[in-house]
Amino acid sequence: MGRGNPESADAVIARDSKVFVADKLSDTNKAQLNSLKVEWVELRNEIGYKRFKDVLENLKIPHRDFSGNLDSRIDNILTEILK
Repeated sequence: MGRGNPESADAVIARDSKVFVADKLSDTNKAQLNSLKVEWVELRNEIGYKRFKDVLENLKIPHRDFSGNLDSRIDNILTEILK
């Protein structure tokens, strides 16, 4: 979906999606997504990425908290993810 395009959430709602990751969401879109029980993450929000953990937990997807220095591990993490 388009960057900084809050209206893109309407398409997700219309397609009956269960998860939505967006650059920016309006308060109205967040309320709509919540009422439809669609999990969402807003990346532009200062702590929006932290909501990703909530999404994983709500969908019962196994995960664990990262402990360590992200700056020193990021290259290895991305290599593993992008295999």
